[in-house]
Amino acid sequence: MKPHPSQVAAIDHVRSVAVNLRPSALEMIDHCLYMANCLPMSAVHAALLTSIRETARVALHFHPDRPVGEGGRTVAASLLVDGIYRNQFETGISNGGLSAQPGGARDEWERSLFGGAYHADGWDEGGWRALRPKYGALDILGTAADGPAPRFGSCFFVLKQHVLSRCTFTFGGSADAPKWQGTMDEFDALLAGALEDSFMRETTMGAPRELRPSGLVRHIQSRAEGRHLESVRTGNLDYYVEAQVHGDLRLDRDVEGLVADPSFHGSEAGEDMQALAEKFGFPLRWHLGSEIKPEEVPYDFRGPTVPSLAVRIARNGLVNVKLIGDAVQDLMRDPARWSDRGSPSHVLQELKWLWHVLVRYGSPSKSWETP
Repeated sequence: MKPHPSQVAAIDHVRSVAVNLRPSALEMIDHCLYMANCLPMSAVHAALLTSIRETARVALHFHPDRPVGEGGRTVAASLLVDGIYRNQFETGISNGGLSAQPGGARDEWERSLFGGAYHADGWDEGGWRALRPKYGALDILGTAADGPAPRFGSCFFVLKQHVLSRCTFTFGGSADAPKWQGTMDEFDALLAGALEDSFMRETTMGAPRELRPSGLVRHIQSRAEGRHLESVRTGNLDYYVEAQVHGDLRLDRDVEGLVADPSFHGSEAGEDMQALAEKFGFPLRWHLGSEIKPEEVPYDFRGPTVPSLAVRIARNGLVNVKLIGDAVQDLMRDPARWSDRGSPSHVLQELKWLWHVLVRYGSPSKSWETP
C-alpha cells in the first residue's frame, strides 16, 4: 500500500533533523571510538552501521490479554480478526501514557517530532487516526529475552527487515524530546547516542552487565557474524531506542515472529497467540518469563501500596503477568470489587506499577515450564 503523504513527510522531517545532527554525531562517534581504542575509527564506524542495518529489528511490545474497547475483546483476540496492528489513537489503549487524542500530550509531541506532518490538514473526520505511527523499540543487541522495551508489554512481535525503511527512531522515549533522532539510512545520531550512553554509564540499551564502547562494538559485530549470544532477562525499564513505525502493519506481511511470556501458555490469550502464529504464518516462541513473591515487592520503587496489591492477586505465593492481566479484566468487569483501593483508574495505575516491579525485580519463571 502506498504511504500517505503525511507519513512520507514525517519520515523526511526526522531524516532532515538527523542530517543536521550529523556533525555533532560524528564528533561523538569519533570521540567514543578513539577513547575505546576502536581503530581505525572510520572502518569501525562503517562496519557498525552495516551490522545494525543487517541485524537490528523492531519489536512491538504488548500485553495480549488486555481488553480493547467496550466489548471486552482482548488485544490478541482483536488481532485475530483481521491481522492489523493498530496505533494508540485507534485502540485507545497504551502501556505508556494515555494521551492519544487531539490536543493531548502524545498529539503535541508527535507534532513536534514529525514537524507537524500529521497536522497539516487539521483534524478531519476521515481516517486520520489510522495514519499515526505505531510505537516499538529497535533491538540492536539481540540478547534481551524479554525484548528491548519490556516496560511496554510482556510479549512482542519482531518485525521483518523491510519495515526498517519506514521507521523513525529516537534514542530514548519520544515523550522526553530526546536529542538523538534518525532513520535507518541516516543513523549516525542514533549510533552516537548509543556510544555516548555506553561511554558515560558503562552500559546501554538495557544491557544487564557492563558494556563500554569497546564491548558494544564487539557485541554488534558478533551478532552480525552470527555468533551465539546468550539471551537473558534484562529488567530494563528505561533505556531503549524507540521506533515509530509509519504506515500499515499487517501481521501476515510484516511480522517475523512472536515472542510470548510463558505464564500465558495454555490460557485463552496463549491459545489466541498460537492461532495468530498459525493464521498469519510466523513462529511463536516463549521467553524466560518473570515471577516474584509478594514479600519481595519493594515499598520504595513504585510506592507503598503496590506490595499489598501483590499479596491480593498472588497465587501459590507468586505474581506473574497473567495474574496482573486477570486482575485488570476483573477490574473492568466489576470495579466495585476493587473500590477499597480507590478509583478504577488508580487501580489500573497500581497494576501497571506492579508490572514495572515484575520487570525490574522478577526472576525467570520456575512455576511454569517454558514450552
